[in-house]
Amino acid sequence: MSKKQKVSQEEVKKIAGLSRLSLSKEELVKHTGDMNNILDYMDLLNEVDTDNIDELVNVHDMKSPLRDDKFEESLSKDSVIENSPESSEDYIKVPIVLKKESQ
Repeated sequence: MSKKQKVSQEEVKKIAGLSRLSLSKEELVKHTGDMNNILDYMDLLNEVDTDNIDELVNVHDMKSPLRDDKFEESLSKDSVIENSPESSEDYIKVPIVLKKESQ
C-alpha cells in the first residue's frame, strides 16, 4: 500500500537547517520516510470516531492534591531584608551559582 508522500526531502532538509542539524543523504532519506510514516499514522488516528468519548484528564482516578489559592498577607520587604544573611540596600545577596567561562 503506497501512500503519497506528505513531506519531501527538501522540506526535511529545510527543517533540519532551521534546527541547525546537518544530515547525510542516508539520514535525509531515513528521516523523510520516518516523518511520512508518522503523518500516515496520524491520518489513521484521525479516522477513529471519538465524538462520544470523554476527554481523559488523568489515567488514575485522582482528585487534584492542590489546595485552593487564598490571599494572605506576606512579609514586608524590610522584614525580609532584615532577616536575610546578607543584603545590600533593597536586595538580598546570594552566592554565585553560575560562572561565566573565560574566553
